[in-house]
Amino acid sequence: MSAGVRAVGVDVGGTFTDLVWTDGVDLRTLKVPSTRSQEEGFLRGLEALSTVGLDRLVHGSTVATNALLEGAWAETALLVTDGTRDVLEIGRQARPALYDLQAVPPAPIVPRTLRFEIPERLDARGRVVRPLDEPAVRAVARALPASVRSVAVALLFSFLDGHHERRVAELLRAEGVELPITLSCEVLPEVREYERTSTTVVSAALRPVVAGYLERLCAGLAARGGNCPLLLMDSAGGVLSPADACRRAAGLLLSGPAAGVQGARTVAAAAGISDAITLDMGGTSTDVGLVLEGQAQLSSAQLIAGRPVRLPMVDVHTIGAGGGSIAWVDAGGALRVGPRSAGASPGPACYGSGGAEATVTDAQLILGRLPADRPLGGLEALSRARAERALAKVAAQLDMPVPATAWGVLEIAEAAMERAVRIISVERGHDPRGLALVAFGGAGPLHGVSLARKLGIARVLVPAHAGVLSALGLTAADLVCTFVRSLVTSWSRLSPKLLAGVWDEFEREAHARLAAAGVAHRGIRAQAAADVRYQGQGHELTVACSTPVITHADIALLAERFHAAHEAAYGFATPEAPLELVSLRLTARGLVAKAPLPEAPRIASGDLLVERRSVHFGPDFALETPVFRRTALPAGRTLEGPCVVEGEESTCLLPPGSRAEVDAIGNLLVEVGTWTR
Repeated sequence: MSAGVRAVGVDVGGTFTDLVWTDGVDLRTLKVPSTRSQEEGFLRGLEALSTVGLDRLVHGSTVATNALLEGAWAETALLVTDGTRDVLEIGRQARPALYDLQAVPPAPIVPRTLRFEIPERLDARGRVVRPLDEPAVRAVARALPASVRSVAVALLFSFLDGHHERRVAELLRAEGVELPITLSCEVLPEVREYERTSTTVVSAALRPVVAGYLERLCAGLAARGGNCPLLLMDSAGGVLSPADACRRAAGLLLSGPAAGVQGARTVAAAAGISDAITLDMGGTSTDVGLVLEGQAQLSSAQLIAGRPVRLPMVDVHTIGAGGGSIAWVDAGGALRVGPRSAGASPGPACYGSGGAEATVTDAQLILGRLPADRPLGGLEALSRARAERALAKVAAQLDMPVPATAWGVLEIAEAAMERAVRIISVERGHDPRGLALVAFGGAGPLHGVSLARKLGIARVLVPAHAGVLSALGLTAADLVCTFVRSLVTSWSRLSPKLLAGVWDEFEREAHARLAAAGVAHRGIRAQAAADVRYQGQGHELTVACSTPVITHADIALLAERFHAAHEAAYGFATPEAPLELVSLRLTARGLVAKAPLPEAPRIASGDLLVERRSVHFGPDFALETPVFRRTALPAGRTLEGPCVVEGEESTCLLPPGSRAEVDAIGNLLVEVGTWTR
């Protein structure tokens, strides 16, 4: 960790593409509108930032997510065990919406006509019951339509022994199939055939999309003379090479949110905060995550676009509430906000780019939280007149004044955020009142303190570069390898030799991969974990283990940790009940050199006070409020609410009763306090 490491993080969001350049002493930021072809915005921003001589170039992308949400994946064929052709449609018993009898699940990515059954069978212990029918595989290879661009293979119990799947790939290649082939035994060697098949299919369908994007991006980088290798943030908060990202395309689905949590974790650690809720509010959505004991919390599965993807991912909950979320009145006359967004184009009405519908940003402008007469965050001056016209249409439907309507828009948006925070904290067994809130993204700092008060949270951290924190998080990412293997074994049959053997194998593979990427042995950190459940349960909890090499005493300690985790998650534990081990996991992190966060100035740089303006703190209540320039604030400066702090890429609102101090690296550490009118 030293100054002189020159790194750029590029985070492509739904509205803006954010760029951060840092060498540990200086830091430059840039926001440019996102483009339909993501590589265009990426390259345009990199050119505008005038970057030369880079040591690290790390990218957070939404290309995989957008393809899945929009159905723009590659046509894919699926090879399965004879008799399991319809597993994608059978799925689980859970309905998409519990009380909606008309709800229809999303159509399978692979239509039935492109699902091929292969005669073969392993039993539940991985033993061959029926040998692989090789002529049948060769026949499928010859029958593949010319339109197919990717192939997925998901055979029964291949997580126990993948030799049938690997042989299928060999036979397809022997028959001249040159398409990417994705094997479930490599993507997800875990129990549960539906989730394993779904994850494999998602990854296979996204591979050509991701590969095409990265080919265009790398060609563009080469054309501009860049010789710094490109890395991509994956959903678990680590970084991958372009080749690995193509092979594990589904691992990019939460690339952007993972970068935000990584950035929040980094600045929180620098501020001495180890336990926090992260609130990343951008133009299109808000992502809420959890950091405990200095580590981003991971989940083993997510439902994305209605499709289960069972891979290690940063545990985030996303809602359609961002600065560009559109306010509207439903058929019952109720005010609603989102999930539809104005996006980057045409954007909120106040941008003057053609948008005519009222958004959260328009409401903030009307209530005085944003300036109406000067550029902010790389935008042209915002138009209060356009914002008023847009909100007046909504206000007329509600028969309410425009300021009260604007206040209602913000309250509804914050109610959605409050629910999201409770899902990520209370529903995970954690009391938000004992955590700090890290508010970032272009719009997060405008809502952070108000939201914290509603949740009973005492401290809010607003990072120095809150509006581009995800891009900053990219520059601080390490290389990460994750491994998993299902065993499904009763607790009484566990032995230290069995567990240590699997974890040792994981560690050897992790060290080989990370060494190939240039990470020294001393820079590798490994964390073992196990999926455990009570016998008879349908789902398990992931419990961290102190060390991969364990004794019988460590097995007993693992059981105690599971009971405690079950108590925290569900409110009860049954220590006398028999346990079952489902899977073993290992996360290996390769630490890479990165620049420290630049320090804030020790003395004020220029005028602190920009102006005083009327700011609403209620539907019909406003105060004359000072507005300070964020970049001029020195370390150690304290601010008393009410005030507005305007940064280059985000604005922070401190309501009455709150108090903030600027720390050594420019973060605002806010004591939320209380206030009654």
